[in-house]
Amino acid sequence: MAPHTPTTAAGTPMVPGMPLREFETLATEHDYLLTDESGTLPADLRGTLYRNGMGAWESGGSPVGHIFDGDGMLSVFTFDGEHVRFRNRYVRTTHFLRGQHTRGPAGRGTGTLRRDGGLRANAFRWPLSNQANTNVVWHAGELLALWEGGKPHAVDPDTLETKGVHDFAGGLRGFGSFSAHPKIDARTGELFNFGTTFLPFPGIAAYRVDTAGALHTLARWRTPVPRLNHDIGLTDRYLVFVIPPMTVSPVGMLPVFLGLRPLGSALGFRPDIGTEIVLIPRDGGRRIHLHTEALLHFHLTNCYDDGTDTVIELVRYTADFDTLWGHFQHRFRTAPEKPAFGGPLTRLRVTRTGRITREDLTDRISEFPQIDARTTGRPHRYSYSIDVAHHRKPPGDSDQDAGYEVVPSGVTVLDHARGTESTYEIPNYGSVCEAVFAPRSPGAPEGEGWLLTVEYLRDEHRSRLLVLDARYPDRGPVYVGGLRHHLPLGLHGSFTTRISG
Repeated sequence: MAPHTPTTAAGTPMVPGMPLREFETLATEHDYLLTDESGTLPADLRGTLYRNGMGAWESGGSPVGHIFDGDGMLSVFTFDGEHVRFRNRYVRTTHFLRGQHTRGPAGRGTGTLRRDGGLRANAFRWPLSNQANTNVVWHAGELLALWEGGKPHAVDPDTLETKGVHDFAGGLRGFGSFSAHPKIDARTGELFNFGTTFLPFPGIAAYRVDTAGALHTLARWRTPVPRLNHDIGLTDRYLVFVIPPMTVSPVGMLPVFLGLRPLGSALGFRPDIGTEIVLIPRDGGRRIHLHTEALLHFHLTNCYDDGTDTVIELVRYTADFDTLWGHFQHRFRTAPEKPAFGGPLTRLRVTRTGRITREDLTDRISEFPQIDARTTGRPHRYSYSIDVAHHRKPPGDSDQDAGYEVVPSGVTVLDHARGTESTYEIPNYGSVCEAVFAPRSPGAPEGEGWLLTVEYLRDEHRSRLLVLDARYPDRGPVYVGGLRHHLPLGLHGSFTTRISG
């Protein structure tokens, strides 16, 4: 396990009930050049950082009931070697457009009913509206805004105009969903993803999208109950699922379909059924289903083959599910009584005989793990994450007593070869979003490049772009570009060497 040195933040400490203004709506769409605040923009940093996340937590003038129910907003940073251009634009989903003209929420969500009116307004309507708010990926000439409960939305990569729902030329049929965490094999150019189905029966479908953009189904299987799975991994041999015991109760779904409760009310965590690991051969062979202890997790860093073993790296949450889910509801706008963000980077090893071992790689409270995307599916030296920088889990403390901090406030690189960490910790109890790696050049060695993240300045209610040396983030930003406003704390993004027009 990599060691660390605890530090203390300057500024006003965070206290329960404190407003988290990084979760305030940004209603205006912008287009301007960032202000150079400090450092020098690297001349060879050229390309586009596309980010996605919730930009508005109101719909039809009313607040939504869950952090994941906000409308998707793309935030785009274009690097031309001299300047950084910023633009943001909402994805014109049906939900977003309807919300411009309705009174009350425009659609149902994880924690939101469409509007007051009970049965008449909500009954037998599909439980979720597609907000296209989770991730954005460039593949096969298409920029896709992703949301795990439905189909992608295609967006023009230059104008950011929404082109419409993208079903892969009819390959994604009916209620078929296309999840928000696809993996791209950098060597073949293929994209792999999955979708969870509820109707006519609960199940999971695994997909491969070729370099021409055609979708192919690798596998389909039924699950005894609907399962919530957020991410996947990829190796040279397998598409890897680590499915946590987050389930949708069939009994709980009755009031959901009647329009009396939102879908999130039927979701629960069932340790008794454990976590299921499913390995799907990329060459079309037989699926392998294994079971291990119940793990609460959302994101996988990477997976790879090690001889006959399969290695999986993920973030293992230490909070209990009810506390975490409670934070995601209405209370996400203020600092809660009990922190629940993240957990340690953890490695699972699956042997050929089906034995599964677990090892925590760090005691930092981390989330949103990333790698140099060129190493997807292969052994990686560096893991990047954002973490609770100002509080560490003291030796001997339980997982449930990790100190008080509820937003990510540091960017860390874990060097697996040396067993060391390097962290940039932001001051004054601000926050940062997922750090995305941008290589110095297409042929640069792994880890030679920059980490791109957005810092929220709590005292100023404003955000700024940070460019960090991916090898030495502890040295501080090599460049800081100021925004004119705050940028809501988003979710996921990706970097492409294509310079957006």
